[in-house]
Amino acid sequence: MRRLLNRILTLLAVALVAVLAVPAAAHADAEDAWSITRYHVDAQVHPEGTIDVTIDMTFDFADESGHGPYLTLVERQEIPDDPDHYRVLEYTGITASSDSGAPADVTTESDDGGLIVYVGDENEKVSGAQQYTISYTVAGVPNSGAGADGQDEVFWNVIGSAWEVPMSDVLVEIDGPHAIRDAACYVGPVGSDDICANATYRSDGLASFDQPALDSGEGMTIVLAYDPDTFGGVEPILVERTTWSNFFGIDTVAPWLALLLAGGGIAAVVVRARQRGRDRAHLGLTPGLTPVSGASGQGEGHASGGPVAVRFTPPDGVTPGAAGTLLDEVAHTQDVTATIVDLAVRGYLTIEEVPVDESKDGTPDWWLRRTLTGPQASWEGLLPFEETILRGVFPGSDRKVRMSELGTEFTESMSQTQSELYDRVVERGWFSKSPQQVRIAWVAAGVLTFMAGVGVTIALGLLTGWGFVGLAVVLTGIALMVAASFAPARTADGTAVLAQTLGFKKYLETAEANQLRFEEGQDIFSRYLPYAIAFGVAEHWATVFADAAAAGQVELQPTWYVGATPGVWTAAAFTSVSGFVSTASVSVGAAAMGAGGASGFSGGSVGAGVGGGGGGGW
Repeated sequence: MRRLLNRILTLLAVALVAVLAVPAAAHADAEDAWSITRYHVDAQVHPEGTIDVTIDMTFDFADESGHGPYLTLVERQEIPDDPDHYRVLEYTGITASSDSGAPADVTTESDDGGLIVYVGDENEKVSGAQQYTISYTVAGVPNSGAGADGQDEVFWNVIGSAWEVPMSDVLVEIDGPHAIRDAACYVGPVGSDDICANATYRSDGLASFDQPALDSGEGMTIVLAYDPDTFGGVEPILVERTTWSNFFGIDTVAPWLALLLAGGGIAAVVVRARQRGRDRAHLGLTPGLTPVSGASGQGEGHASGGPVAVRFTPPDGVTPGAAGTLLDEVAHTQDVTATIVDLAVRGYLTIEEVPVDESKDGTPDWWLRRTLTGPQASWEGLLPFEETILRGVFPGSDRKVRMSELGTEFTESMSQTQSELYDRVVERGWFSKSPQQVRIAWVAAGVLTFMAGVGVTIALGLLTGWGFVGLAVVLTGIALMVAASFAPARTADGTAVLAQTLGFKKYLETAEANQLRFEEGQDIFSRYLPYAIAFGVAEHWATVFADAAAAGQVELQPTWYVGATPGVWTAAAFTSVSGFVSTASVSVGAAAMGAGGASGFSGGSVGAGVGGGGGGGW
């Protein structure tokens, strides 16, 4: 049954393709059969520069019926030596009739610089040879003073090269206002300089050009020279053409003005960011110290930086996540990872390696087990961001979860955790405002300035041709967005704690196994590991202890981490912890993450004049 259904569907698909292909194939066959057996153009050139055109054609539809012929007339064309303007031809008074009785309704539509003239009735088709007379008036063809000696010229693509059907018995007769001084005629495809079969002109202003046949894609261009001022100095009809050059005003003072304004705007942003983004410091005190309550000091000023002393313990009362946020003014995902490990070290959860035979595809994984007994079973007294993390890891009544399977609750908690870390550093008085909110404000100002700059650029480009000036505003907006990362500033107390944090970071990233300072009963590896994670030096810290353990310098039995062999800690266990940190950071990170006319007698060819177009049947 299924095979029969598949065969039926296949046959239906083939039939549908065939049906859709029929109209296109039929139209192509019709164009191959159609032809124009007579194409006579009668043109009357008037002194004011307009030309009355009458086309007498016989369109042979043969046995492939059609609605009628259509013409494409060029309305706008580029000027080779004038990139700032288009040359325009204006068509009026378009009419059509048929001596053979074929429908001769006229429908026009403009399309990309051309005018399409449909003749016929869309509800009726005709076949065989049908006669049509199409008339219109075109303005904008003559070129005053274009000749080498100042002659006026008509350089006209009277039959465009875009005709889709061949034509025979081609005749063009032009009657001008004065005597013709010279004439030329070119036929063939665009660029051809082949001359017409016959070309004659008389002193009374009448010229005649004929050609036995033109294939599809071939046209006819004629050139007529008249005495100077024959057309009263009429100028070509030009309209402004928007280019990159005239839009931005490249050849004006606009680029220099834009450079000046952009330089001023960017300088203002730099000065403002430097003023608002420089850390404060307690003057006259050793870096890392704060004034004793009630003691007089030298006040506050801008922090000047300088070397910091190595510190062998973390700053008092500073959690790893908050220390990492203070360090670079950003609540990174590694600060969240550091907090998870810190909570484990403090007894709120246990991290346990999943045996290789129980892991997916042999990929290392870990169980996170919630502590259910003792003081750590309750989360009272934890900082808001710490409790948010635990609720994200253990939603509802969940007691354990694999690191690789942290759910949507954890993902959703990430944004809140990072926000609460920013709240924490403000609460401690290390920043007067949340660094994140300061950056957002600067970025928002930059985006608004950028968008305003785009609008100003477009408006100035279109209205005045000085679009470059608007780019100065755009660049100022970009400068604001770039400066956003430099805008947050620490308070004097924040700078003091920063110095302590940097001193402790220097210890963690430079410590060697033989330099470790141990205190009896203190597991400094576990205690300082969360800080190493927040500072980005966890791998070095784990390696140092692995070396120390291999040398027998340290014997640890941490309870917060259960390795492959429970109760036994070796040098390999430190490597395992380092692997957990790397994997956890990836998991947390994933949770936190979208013209004028030229002469036709010098290099004349088909299509080199004005006008043109083509046509066919429909």
